[in-house]
Amino acid sequence: MQSVLIIEDELPNVKRLQKMLNTIDSTINIIATLQTVQSSIKWLQSNQQPDIIFMDIRLTDGLSFEIFNHISITVPVIFITAYDEYALKAFEVNGIDYLLKPLEAEKLEKSIRKARSFYGFESNERIIQMMQNIQLKKPIYRSRFLIPYRDTFQLILTQEIAYFTSENRSTFLVMLNAKRLIIDQPLELLEKELDPKSFFRISRQYIISIKSIQKISQSFNGQLKLELNPATTEAILMSREKSTMLKTWLNNPSAND
Repeated sequence: MQSVLIIEDELPNVKRLQKMLNTIDSTINIIATLQTVQSSIKWLQSNQQPDIIFMDIRLTDGLSFEIFNHISITVPVIFITAYDEYALKAFEVNGIDYLLKPLEAEKLEKSIRKARSFYGFESNERIIQMMQNIQLKKPIYRSRFLIPYRDTFQLILTQEIAYFTSENRSTFLVMLNAKRLIIDQPLELLEKELDPKSFFRISRQYIISIKSIQKISQSFNGQLKLELNPATTEAILMSREKSTMLKTWLNNPSAND
């Protein structure tokens, strides 16, 4: 029996992976499923490491690579993600395989066989060298939106967008000129489609463009208070965790690369 830990923040993906693992090998024991970087660090600090870890890369509170800065992981890690730009980084840590979503059962089974024959990380040096010699495909992000508006369609360029907000189970696109349009996409999907150099999810209700930030104020307990342009109806007080991530994002020297 092999023990497995799943680190993934989207419940449908967790359920699909669990089902696929049980189909491949009914003796696999999924001992825990975790959704965030912080909860994963806490769990690994207080529990014995499993035989295999399946790990998404973009989690609710940051990139899962942060886990390796706090925990010495000595078991094989299989990364499962919708993004291909992190492949080299994945192999630089404990990654023995890098699977892209939507997950394919055949590739997952091959990864499990690879994990079962795992003896150390030295073999990854060859993979890292190979990846360094490959020009990885750059991710393609949304540059525009076509949105129904009354009896017409509005073509909105991303550089015209101030922020997206979720209200009463509806998503709204707010432009820099204060025009407000309803959009038929949840923030979870938009977050994956937007360029992370220009857009940042500050809370469950908002994804903002860097152009929309009017003022940043220090609040209590390390939290930040944001004022956006166009102005929002309520004050935006970010969590301490998100505040730290926002400051890192704004201070990123490679943001203009």
